[in-house]
Amino acid sequence: DLEPLDDVRRRVHSALALNVGGFLFFGARADVAAELAEEILSSADRPLWLAADLERGAGQHFRGLTTFPPPAALAAHPRPEEAVRAAARRTALEARALGLNLALAPVLDLDVERRNPIVGTRSFGADPDTVAILGSVWIEACQAEGVSACAKHFPGHGRTTADSHAELPLVDADRATLEDDLGPFGKAASEVACVMTAHVAYPGLGGSGPATLDSGILNDLLRFQLGFEGLVLTDALNMSGAREGAVGSPEVAALSAGCDLLLYPPDLAASVQAIETSANEDPAVADRVLESLARSGGLLDRFPARRGGDHGHPAEGAATSEAIATACVMPVGGRPPEWLDPAAPVTVATIWDDREDPARAPFGEPFRAVLTDRGWNVTAPGTAPDAQLIVLVASTPQA
Repeated sequence: DLEPLDDVRRRVHSALALNVGGFLFFGARADVAAELAEEILSSADRPLWLAADLERGAGQHFRGLTTFPPPAALAAHPRPEEAVRAAARRTALEARALGLNLALAPVLDLDVERRNPIVGTRSFGADPDTVAILGSVWIEACQAEGVSACAKHFPGHGRTTADSHAELPLVDADRATLEDDLGPFGKAASEVACVMTAHVAYPGLGGSGPATLDSGILNDLLRFQLGFEGLVLTDALNMSGAREGAVGSPEVAALSAGCDLLLYPPDLAASVQAIETSANEDPAVADRVLESLARSGGLLDRFPARRGGDHGHPAEGAATSEAIATACVMPVGGRPPEWLDPAAPVTVATIWDDREDPARAPFGEPFRAVLTDRGWNVTAPGTAPDAQLIVLVASTPQA
């Protein structure tokens, strides 16, 4: 939405000429995204990955599709596995109908650090067993509908106190603690198609740079210890956390360390040139290119990108989302304060700081419905001048 469609088309065709492996989609109207996906697939002479961050449903990036509560809310549902399964299935159906074949979700990081600026409600919680179970449910439901899932951010972004978009975070925890955090990834390793790396340094695992560039973490830990055989994706390579820790080209370093798909390099042409030059000069880099191409090709056979499929009427998704969201609302901290009278008129105002703003899901509606069901006198704004005001604030960490 921030760029004219003709400019986007020109950049797409320039990228196709460079033999890219796929495209990332960000905020747009669903019909425009579907049109662009169809044009990409009809123009390409090879299978491609068409991906988007869909942690909160296809509506997270595509207006007109369904937005779900974040994973932390789904985990608070009275029947969390049922809620996660329904959200993942609907997400995959809507993504596949657009032509997408890769959902960059679920987050398997643990919400164990209150100062963490980047995980928070994106996580299913702090308990490794809970995160492992719900993450596995999400993966199974998504991939059963023909869309690849992606577990992220390996080996875990939950203990950081810095944002890897802006700097290279360092997790100062010992190896035993860090390996305990791997439980959700260990459970996912045998079933998920893709794993995304973290632009985070883990000295306790033997490295000084980001995991994205650390062959010990990606090969010894992920491939050999956990037995993962799918695609390893980098987090976005335009993030400072990846570029701060690289010597030379971060794209070449990530490929050499064991990454198969290199997401969002800031200068695509320069990245392609750097990889081609390194592959010509170093047989090990050339072998890594061939290995990654073969691995990607095998999974593209399993999860082809193609338009089609019926994801049902938009109202069906909205009804599913609203039912889940309503069930996730729960009282905490005991009774309302004495100054707040449930019998008096009350108005609910909502503030949402979501930076991924295509959908603007009316998240306040389930909250108002729950208050009404519990006997509160909820009024529309402006209808009761003396109404008490509840301000509902939602803050979503950046994907």
